[in-house]
Amino acid sequence: MLGLLTSTSSVKLAKFLEQEGCFTREQFKKIEQQAEREGRPVVAELLDQANGNTERILEVLAGYYQLESVVLRGRMISPYVLGLIPKDLAEAHNLVTFKKAGECVHVATTNPEDVEIINFIRRKTGLQAQVYITTPADIAYALQRYESKLAEEFGKIIEESLKETLASHETEEKLAQFVPVVKMVNSIIDRALASRASDIHIEPGSEQIVIRFRIDGLLKKVVELPREVLPPILARIKLMANLKIDEHRLPQDGRFRYTFHDHEVALRVSIVPNLHGSKIVLRLLDTRQKKFNFRTLGLNKRDLAIIKRESLKPHGMLLVTGPTGSGKTTTLYALLSLLNRERVNICTVEDPIEYGLEGINQMQVNPGAGLTFANGLRSLLRQDPDIIMVGEIRDSETAEIAINSAMTGHLVLSSLHTNNAFLAPQRLVEMGLKPFMVASVVNLIIGQRLVRTICKHCTSPLSNLSKHLERYGESLSLESAVVNLQKSGLLPADFSWSRVVLYHGRGCDRCSETGYQGRLGIYEFMEVDEVVSQAILKSNTTEGVKQAARQQGVLTMIEDGILKIINGQTTFEEVTRVTKE
Repeated sequence: MLGLLTSTSSVKLAKFLEQEGCFTREQFKKIEQQAEREGRPVVAELLDQANGNTERILEVLAGYYQLESVVLRGRMISPYVLGLIPKDLAEAHNLVTFKKAGECVHVATTNPEDVEIINFIRRKTGLQAQVYITTPADIAYALQRYESKLAEEFGKIIEESLKETLASHETEEKLAQFVPVVKMVNSIIDRALASRASDIHIEPGSEQIVIRFRIDGLLKKVVELPREVLPPILARIKLMANLKIDEHRLPQDGRFRYTFHDHEVALRVSIVPNLHGSKIVLRLLDTRQKKFNFRTLGLNKRDLAIIKRESLKPHGMLLVTGPTGSGKTTTLYALLSLLNRERVNICTVEDPIEYGLEGINQMQVNPGAGLTFANGLRSLLRQDPDIIMVGEIRDSETAEIAINSAMTGHLVLSSLHTNNAFLAPQRLVEMGLKPFMVASVVNLIIGQRLVRTICKHCTSPLSNLSKHLERYGESLSLESAVVNLQKSGLLPADFSWSRVVLYHGRGCDRCSETGYQGRLGIYEFMEVDEVVSQAILKSNTTEGVKQAARQQGVLTMIEDGILKIINGQTTFEEVTRVTKE
């Protein structure tokens, strides 16, 4: 874990600090344990617990590691120098580059034990690294400089070279290849990827263009730029995506690949005409091989048991439901990973193929060439499949072929746009399927949303629990939720709110002061057993199906969200935000 010392170096450092009158051995041991729990460097924890004696301890540590110390607060740091390493790397390793002198870059860190990352910086920048020791507060100050880095960087590009480029009156195609334009578009993409963004929005206004990133499901404005930079940015993105540069009246869709940190990222491009020009949306998809498993997605033990049981069935249909951006594709990929064995042939038809999975035959939808979900699914049935994944059921034709495939001995996985699992049977019937087909073929329906998780770097106990219970008690039906969670064996029979400690994020530089970092799913798993099947046959309405499923002990997404609140993973506010209809 980051910042942990070997037993020998730990003893030596503890002895040195005691001799210098900084910390006793007992104090050092407690601080070291705290650092281990939080995954922080021991040196950073020592400086944070200096109790007003930070400067003295910083100098003592500098002497121990034979490094110079540096104060970054109030210091002007060049955006170029700061950008020598991406923000995500700087955050993860508690360091920043703050000065460049000839062939040497000056690096400030709170983790002088991390020799490996210093060697990485040497390789990454091609410069020699001179290491300094500093405080966590100084690192936090420098990290905040990244917030304005993009605007400063673009300002410099515009001032120094883009104005000349714009004044050249070249064609859009030539403008797209000019170095300042290439550098600006690359900077936008790099910044988005470093920020863990899933989408980039470039939105034209009457006087400016606004660039926003979608991070953890929410849009955040990162920079405003002069409107005159839109045409060259638009032309550059069209060129990268192989789109028509001179087309401004019709929407266009495309894709391209981009190299970031020695790996490829796939970008989907959508351009639509707007009142003040073309709006551009880029979807960022990391193409690296990922490990998909349900434990990391946030499934509770009850739902985990259900998915393992249902995945053993040789035929039928498993549906994942939810609105756009609720993580349906990731859940389907986790299912594919669970089912991927040498003895089975798994085929998929997707739009788009978001991640490549070894051992699975994946087909990309191409409507322009006549390859739709329905046509692709027909073709796959001639490929001797055991398991078929249809990325999404969008129309009655696809629904009919998928359900017939499930009836004829195949296991079919797919997704459906509905607000919850209970609505799915009704939606399938509305698409033209007979209720008896839905009731007899569908094995499991999963409804889901994504909630933001509390930032682990600034998590703090909630001090006003009673106010939160009063505020959300009725809207989230907390009393009945606890009873249902107890019946499911997910909470102990003697559970009491008075004995639980809930958490929230105070907000820090790591989470852009939001208190959240990362997301996980909240789910409702509805097995289509005899009781639910009868409800589908009888009425197939949402309320009828829900009532039958609830009698069978199915938990709602809200109840699963409450379990995650109790487990310290998210908050009342976040569960309320994502589950409101």
